[in-house]
Amino acid sequence: MKYLVVIFWTIIYGQVIGFIGSSLISASYSPINALIVSTIFGIILCVLPSILKPNTKKG
Repeated sequence: MKYLVVIFWTIIYGQVIGFIGSSLISASYSPINALIVSTIFGIILCVLPSILKPNTKKG
């Protein structure tokens, strides 16, 4: 469930950042591009903690 919440909020924030960023550089806003980039970023954020788990070998 927490992964769905992370994906949801990265999509929302990605749309906001994409809109503001396109306004700042006077480019046309493309919600599809912002959706794709933010979804990929959200998936990376969900996978990253499991990849970066520390090795806890005791011995």
